[in-house]
Amino acid sequence: MAWQMHIERSPTWRNAKHGLQWLNTLRDYPFPTIGRMPIDSIGQPEVMMCLSPVWTEKHETAKCLSQRIKTVLDVARSKDLRSGENPVTAIKEAEALRKVKARPVHYKAMRRRDVSAFYSALSMKTVMAAKTLMFTCLTGARTCEVLGMRWAEIDWEAGV
Repeated sequence: MAWQMHIERSPTWRNAKHGLQWLNTLRDYPFPTIGRMPIDSIGQPEVMMCLSPVWTEKHETAKCLSQRIKTVLDVARSKDLRSGENPVTAIKEAEALRKVKARPVHYKAMRRRDVSAFYSALSMKTVMAAKTLMFTCLTGARTCEVLGMRWAEIDWEAGV
């Protein structure tokens, strides 16, 4: 069912890499455990067997995996291949998996004396990523703001 759904939805993926990640997550985690089971016999215990081993160690992966299993089971239900509540929904509502607090990742700041050489090295590059990073350095804007920026947001005459 997951393979078929992947093929059907392939035109909707953001890009080929996303579609491949979607399928690889399923291949690496639930397929070895429940991949050969009839789709209508997959319940909460089977889903827990897939999610529990990675829930705390690879939490982001586990959250994606949970969403993907839920989607596959929802599609199977919509095609009348299974009935009843989605076990992923039941697990979430019952809070059967413990809460995981995300650990922030901190990066060291560049030493002030190194900034000038770094900026000069960036200015020698022609790739857009280097120019974007130069813009980020000059404006102090957040990376997500710069990456989501539109040309219409720049006032060339006022220099803002």
